Amino acid sequence: MDIQNFINNIAAGDNAEAKDTLDGILSAKAFDALQSHKQQLATAIFGGEEGSEEGSEEDSEEVSEEE
Repeated sequence: MDIQNFINNIAAGDNAEAKDTLDGILSAKAFDALQSHKQQLATAIFGGEEGSEEGSEEDSEEVSEEE
């Protein structure tokens, strides 16, 4: 819907409003990309800890078997 408004503003010659609309569109896309990246980082950070905990359990089992 915003893109259609952007196109309509350009067609009407309302460049100032077209600029504001474009700024809003780009800001929304940047915000969505940032949120996605934050989720990926959180998954990598907290997902990695779960993997390291499993590795710790495996290490402790190996020590028990050696004794």
